[in-house]
Amino acid sequence: MIVRSEDFKTHQVIGNPINQVKRYSDWAADEIIYLDISKKSNYDSRRDDHQVKIPNNKIELLRQISKNIFVPFAFGGGVRSIEEIGQILQFGADKVILNSVLHYKPELLKEAASYFGSQALVACVDYKDNFVHFQHGELNSKITVSEWCKHLQDNGIGEVLLHDIKRDGKGCGFDLTTIADAKKSLEIPVIGLGGAGDYFDFNECFVEADPSAVAAGNIFHFKEHSYYHAKRSLEQGGIDIRLEFGVF
Repeated sequence: MIVRSEDFKTHQVIGNPINQVKRYSDWAADEIIYLDISKKSNYDSRRDDHQVKIPNNKIELLRQISKNIFVPFAFGGGVRSIEEIGQILQFGADKVILNSVLHYKPELLKEAASYFGSQALVACVDYKDNFVHFQHGELNSKITVSEWCKHLQDNGIGEVLLHDIKRDGKGCGFDLTTIADAKKSLEIPVIGLGGAGDYFDFNECFVEADPSAVAAGNIFHFKEHSYYHAKRSLEQGGIDIRLEFGVF
């Protein structure tokens, strides 16, 4: 199930991922990021009344989702091996998002980059108070964001998704300082995630921090046609974005 997350601790079930992702595709999202935060390898929605049934494993879920979308698609969560990266790319994802495995299996990144290319690999960097966290945000690595991002870039990652744990689900705006610092110090794309509460937050992040992109979850879950309105807000603010809205 898709959940509304807050502080990486509170998770409110809000919808079927297959239906929800299709809606984002219909809204002409620039890219869809799917982060599987499950701690188990099989899924149980605890409901049998969905018109679209949720598969009980990651790869079958990916296959179902990829049939319904026509925009770039990044998929990650719990990825642990080269074989799994290959499966995810084979069954519909354009990019694979990696997180804790980059810490526990440091040799994996160079190997994956040589097999699949850096353009297919995204690192999700969960952090709190400038330190990178792993294991669903539970383990403080004591590695700073800048140190970790530089290491990832040097070893073959293609993009960095910066996710501020303290802003998760808070709607208090993006961490402009960390995003701006990463953008200045890295040569790869930097995406900001965590804290979007209204459309102005997107505009502010682009103007103040200059990321390659911004991402959000909750604001798109709860506001009708929110992706459309977010793009309109960016356009009116003079931000250079791609305008493809579809039909409403």
